[in-house]
Amino acid sequence: MDETGVGARTARARKLARLTQPELAHKANVSVSLLRKVEQGSRPASPAFIASVARQLGVNIEDLTGQPYTPQRADSTAHATIGDLRRRIMAFNDEPVTRPTTLEEIAAALNRVRQGMRRAQYSDLTAELPDVIHGLHVLAADAPAGHQLEEIYSTLAYAYNRASSFAYRYGYLDLAGLAAERCVWAAEHSGDPIWPIAAEYHRALILLYSGAYASGLKVVDRAHSASDQLPSTPDLLAVRGALHLRGSILSARALDGDTADSHLREARRIGEVVTSELAKDYGTQFQMPNVAIHSVAVPVELSDGTTAVARAEQIHLPASVAPSRAGHHWIDVSRAWLLHGDKARALGSLENARRIAPELTRNHPQVHETVRVLAHSRRGTDTLSRFARWANVKI
Repeated sequence: MDETGVGARTARARKLARLTQPELAHKANVSVSLLRKVEQGSRPASPAFIASVARQLGVNIEDLTGQPYTPQRADSTAHATIGDLRRRIMAFNDEPVTRPTTLEEIAAALNRVRQGMRRAQYSDLTAELPDVIHGLHVLAADAPAGHQLEEIYSTLAYAYNRASSFAYRYGYLDLAGLAAERCVWAAEHSGDPIWPIAAEYHRALILLYSGAYASGLKVVDRAHSASDQLPSTPDLLAVRGALHLRGSILSARALDGDTADSHLREARRIGEVVTSELAKDYGTQFQMPNVAIHSVAVPVELSDGTTAVARAEQIHLPASVAPSRAGHHWIDVSRAWLLHGDKARALGSLENARRIAPELTRNHPQVHETVRVLAHSRRGTDTLSRFARWANVKI
């Protein structure tokens, strides 16, 4: 069970570092009032707050979020996969060959993993992912140079991307980062000029998670520059749109609202002329509903709850939106209502996220933060207590 929140962990780490609240607030570029409220548990710690404070205290982000969380029965299969996945990724292409297989078989297994993750059902099929990565390395070692080898590397790039996303969802940030770097490596061997650009988009996400916003924006800008050298196909436009969405969140976390809005406008412009159905899947799932989702996420990251809830009230996500995306959206909407001061609607939005994507919701650190802040002022509420027990959060 997650027994202490970011606030308590921050206070403990601050005292170990022999810093007062004013001293840490100054170093982390946050207000003393905000730091005090986070430590007291009356204000949620945003991802940007956590990243900045962790950097100044010399600790990992996971040290403050408490990730990876102690596995519950419902998540035990996913956590059990991590060890095998780590071994396969660390071994790279040096692990002994087990059972030979075909690219068609591996691609089918990877598609099952992709579908499971799209539904935010990470425990169902992700156990196949370590063998997928291993099998692709085996095939790459035996294949002659040419189109088939490039197809193997394209598939491997996607497999490493899925591994990175999966590891992050369960709080294994070091493994997520390594898998993202492997994705870049495989993309460069794919023979597809768009894959290296898409891989940079995925790598920028790890930099976002790590609080390296300036570095992430540099990666996004470099990827945009590389895309300018290629013909504007639907495939490339979808990746460019996704890069703008990534840039919008990176800019918002860096407290640059103007640049974040500029990225949103460009993403919306691209979304009006290209859809994911017409474009090859590089793991971006770029589409107009995702632009709408980001239009809410940006003001949330800027702590502007009023704008966020106003935009959220105008959004009706179609059934085609992946549960993983829809669930994350409702988590952001919950954060927005909490910032806006409506705790009942904040909890209701968490219930929506739970209904759509339970595994994602239960393991999301911002959900844990929201639950604790709600409990700070609503301790004893039956609905909140039930949700906290389900999410394995002690209140």
